[in-house]
Amino acid sequence: MRITQEADYAIRMCCFLSTVEGTRDAATIADSASVPQRFALKILRKLAHGGVVMSRKGASGGYGLQIPAEELSILRVVSAIDGELAISKCLSDNYCCSRNPDKKKCRMHRVFCYLNGMLAERLERITVADIACGDKELPELIEKMNSDQIKI
Repeated sequence: MRITQEADYAIRMCCFLSTVEGTRDAATIADSASVPQRFALKILRKLAHGGVVMSRKGASGGYGLQIPAEELSILRVVSAIDGELAISKCLSDNYCCSRNPDKKKCRMHRVFCYLNGMLAERLERITVADIACGDKELPELIEKMNSDQIKI
């Protein structure tokens, strides 16, 4: 499992938007986040559809975060781009395993469910603000991901 390049770009774009007030145009966001401009509009549309960013039309329009960076989890950004997190295709409701059609009895499926849940919890605990502000060192972020409660 890996986060797609599109989701990586979306995280960078949200990090940039968290550092500015108001809205910015797609070209400025793309340049500031080191994202190819050809992908920026596609990504911004997905983020807007997912409720992560707001879009304003007109001369003073542009894009801005719809959710405060301190509340915007990395999981929310990734899910807006890639859909529901799934580390294995067997986690999909549509997938029918040829080895064991009853997923609830399959040990691998149960392991993948557990691992998927752990990863989702960790991605939910880290916010755009945690990454964008740059004042937290990696050990502090790891502690936040592994803590039983989300620290704000």
